[in-house]
Amino acid sequence: MKSILMIALVAIAVSSFALGQGQNRSASPNSAVVQEVLKTERDQRDAYLRRDVAATDRLVADEFVLTIQGGEIGNKANLITFLKEEPVDPTLTLTAEDTQVRVNGDTAIVIGRRIERRKRPDNQEGIGYARYTRTYIKRQGGWQLLAEHLQAIPAERTAVKVDTQAYDDYVGRYSSEIFGFSVVKEGDKLIVVPDEKERPRAEVFPESESEFFVKGRNFQILFVRGRKGQVTYALLHINGVDIRAKRIG
Repeated sequence: MKSILMIALVAIAVSSFALGQGQNRSASPNSAVVQEVLKTERDQRDAYLRRDVAATDRLVADEFVLTIQGGEIGNKANLITFLKEEPVDPTLTLTAEDTQVRVNGDTAIVIGRRIERRKRPDNQEGIGYARYTRTYIKRQGGWQLLAEHLQAIPAERTAVKVDTQAYDDYVGRYSSEIFGFSVVKEGDKLIVVPDEKERPRAEVFPESESEFFVKGRNFQILFVRGRKGQVTYALLHINGVDIRAKRIG
């Protein structure tokens, strides 16, 4: 069965192709090759933002594999499917810093820190951070992404005191095209319970009356109200990826 982390991994796989103008720390004899690799990274970023399937197919090796913290695995098929099905997000920006490139013959390793920014439905900016390591191979005169490891960097978050009576508005069942979960209230606590029984429930802590997070994990949830004031959906932010879940009960 699909897990929340697995779905997040598919989205993160493509968004992590973000490239910045990071400092080149490779030896000068490799500088021309390093620039070729960095150009491939920039091309990948642009292809992702445009949802350009043809360019992505050219820049990513058929054997591509993504690993993410927790042991989840993705591949090129996941990536192509995401590009075909997910609409362009005009608010999304992707950059990188602390970029380092090492080249050994027809193999290149790129490491860096990714920064993802996008507007949430409440018009506030959401920011996600991750460390990445990418392996490239050179084929037929061009570089292709062969493997990537991605590890989210949890942001420091602080719980605030809110009126827990507001929690009653959030209790219910939620569903996306990917997975479902319930939100329950236990005393003064708000709990997220995945439909998949093997997935652990998690207490969420308030950052505001409508925004919550899970301690020790890169997981936030925002409850969004409709015109009549009732909560109509929840926006999950998992490892830098936004997933919208409609309230169904």
